[in-house]
Amino acid sequence: MHKGMRIHSDKKQKWDMARSVSAEDRRLRATRNETKPYTLRSEAAKGFRSIGVDFTKSDLDDYVSSVLDGRDYRFVITF
Repeated sequence: MHKGMRIHSDKKQKWDMARSVSAEDRRLRATRNETKPYTLRSEAAKGFRSIGVDFTKSDLDDYVSSVLDGRDYRFVITF
């Protein structure tokens, strides 16, 4: 089962948000082999917060786990 979270965005900016989320996800996944889990968690929280995405603690845990395990994580942009 895919874990995921909903991200609320302005309707006019949903594609910009989707591109930003995708870019941040790719960046974090590219460094997963060299990054310690606690560092990845901190970087994910900081990186996504900078683009307007605030994870709950459980969503952040699920996201970091998916990155470390190489599993998909679903982000849904809503408006």
